[in-house]
Amino acid sequence: MPFQKIVMPTMKELFVRQMESMILSGELAAGEQLPNERDLAAQMNISRTVVNSGIQELAKNGFVCIVPRKGTFVNDFLRQGNLGTLTSIFHHSGGQFDMSMLTALMEYRSINEQKCARLAAERHTAEDLKRMFELLEQMEACRDPEECAEISTRFHHAIFLATQNLIYPLMYNSFEEMSMAVTRILFRHLPLPQVCTAMRNVAEAIAARDTDQAEKLMAEHTVRCSQILMEQYPFGPVGAEPLKQTEQ
Repeated sequence: MPFQKIVMPTMKELFVRQMESMILSGELAAGEQLPNERDLAAQMNISRTVVNSGIQELAKNGFVCIVPRKGTFVNDFLRQGNLGTLTSIFHHSGGQFDMSMLTALMEYRSINEQKCARLAAERHTAEDLKRMFELLEQMEACRDPEECAEISTRFHHAIFLATQNLIYPLMYNSFEEMSMAVTRILFRHLPLPQVCTAMRNVAEAIAARDTDQAEKLMAEHTVRCSQILMEQYPFGPVGAEPLKQTEQ
């Protein structure tokens, strides 16, 4: 059995984690001004360099706003956050989903995957089809759910690429970590042949440039996946509550 190296978090990572935890729990409220970097460094027994670098990362991920000559303020992350915020929330929960996050993610995926299946049917190239059917063959030959989940993720990304729209595949990449986590769960409960049949039907509709059928089949698949998740998935650790933020 291969063992993974144990890597200790850096001081910056520890600082960012603690600050994110305080913001996500509401201990630091939206609109609250943080102490200046010198005071934060002294209170937390770390260097100002660590604080400065950590504050920059928190700002990049939508948790704080740096206002020149005024200071650093806690954001209302639900209104002012970004994809970095969402990823941090996912990590904060230990890679688990509560019901609200899972439902939101599946709604987002369902809408975008249906639209992308339609656009792929309309705009795909011969190279796009070649890639899709190569991945399908790999999926159909696969017997390991974990490996099959990874292939399935690449197959869906291939559909997004086939839209010839720059934004869709980049957005898919932004959600890759969470999408992979959900797909792994699904593949523990969905029979692999059923998934392969559903995806082959979608691919064949795309190849035939049947936009309505491609969208319809993808919609049916995403609805089925959502139903299975709601029936099977234990939503997060025991006692997990949806994230709240107290505004000033």
